[in-house]
Amino acid sequence: MERLQLGVPGQIMPPADAAVKFARRSEAEGYDAVWWPDHLMGWHADTMWTEDLTPLAKVQANPHTYFDPMIMMGVVGARTERIRVGVVVTDLIRRNPAMAAATALTLDHVTKGRAIIGLGSGEKLNVTPYGMSFEKPVARLSEGIDVMRLLWEADGPVHYEGRFHKLENAVLGLSPYGGAPPEIWTAAHGPRMLKLTGTKADGWLPTKMTAPDYGKALGTIRQAAQDADRDPAKITPGMLGYLLMGPDEETVRRLTEAPLVRALCVLLPSQVFRDLGVEPPLDAGSGFHDFIPAAVPRAESLRIIDAIPPEVVRHYAFCGTPEQVAEELYEYREAGLEHLVMWNITAFGDPSLAKWSFQAMARLKELVGS
Repeated sequence: MERLQLGVPGQIMPPADAAVKFARRSEAEGYDAVWWPDHLMGWHADTMWTEDLTPLAKVQANPHTYFDPMIMMGVVGARTERIRVGVVVTDLIRRNPAMAAATALTLDHVTKGRAIIGLGSGEKLNVTPYGMSFEKPVARLSEGIDVMRLLWEADGPVHYEGRFHKLENAVLGLSPYGGAPPEIWTAAHGPRMLKLTGTKADGWLPTKMTAPDYGKALGTIRQAAQDADRDPAKITPGMLGYLLMGPDEETVRRLTEAPLVRALCVLLPSQVFRDLGVEPPLDAGSGFHDFIPAAVPRAESLRIIDAIPPEVVRHYAFCGTPEQVAEELYEYREAGLEHLVMWNITAFGDPSLAKWSFQAMARLKELVGS
């Protein structure tokens, strides 16, 4: 079994030069990749971002402060030598596939082949408030990947007639840096997205699920790849894993009870709550696709937080001491996980533990590496 690759979150807010310093330090420490989310709107409601619910409200004006990931990937990629840079994840609703293809190739050259293009079907919170349609997001993503690859592979003008996109005498003359185009990794959970990953992607980036479910989903991806005459072994099994770590069990328990940590779980599909024996906090099928944080009244924010118990947090995040998290990760390694994006959310639970939690990530890296 090869070493588990580990990615870290990139700096998402000012000062921008801190992003370069952090990435260079992460490279020196042996991390494999640095990743940025792609958000116009953050996951937390404005009415949750108050000092009585989080000390972060004292130092950060709102929960929607994000750098553009593609620009940050280029800035950091140009100032590093080995570490990979990725977006986890963008979509092809806000980013036209032709422009996404051109941006990806540019990043490919700037980083000398180290850019990873994470793609998902999108979230309504980043789409509908900005006047864009969220119609048929999976089908739109599937077609958009075809458009990107068509432009990457074309030698001269191309034509394409799809449901969502039409190309006529379209050209993209820039060639990939090393002969092969940038890798596309997809954030897939449901059956259609898993099949799409197997047939069209180079890597897989779901959020945390149980280790047996992870192994089963990976099997679906590999079967789809095989059916499409692709090599299943060339698809990297990854995961975006929230880390909620403390120095002892009592601290971890307190972190799982923190309002902003519990609120993150609203993004889980309703069926996950039901499987855990918990009534879903939202009526819709998936909070991930139907929750618009900027439109949530204060009373609704408080109701949502109260409706999400700590056991849901323990399902959604890797919770524990570094030693406990390392032990849990072993099950995922056995299920096929090869690249973990370690998304540290400890500061949402207790900002005073922010520095310690990054030291804990280093300790986790040592444990996983051994």
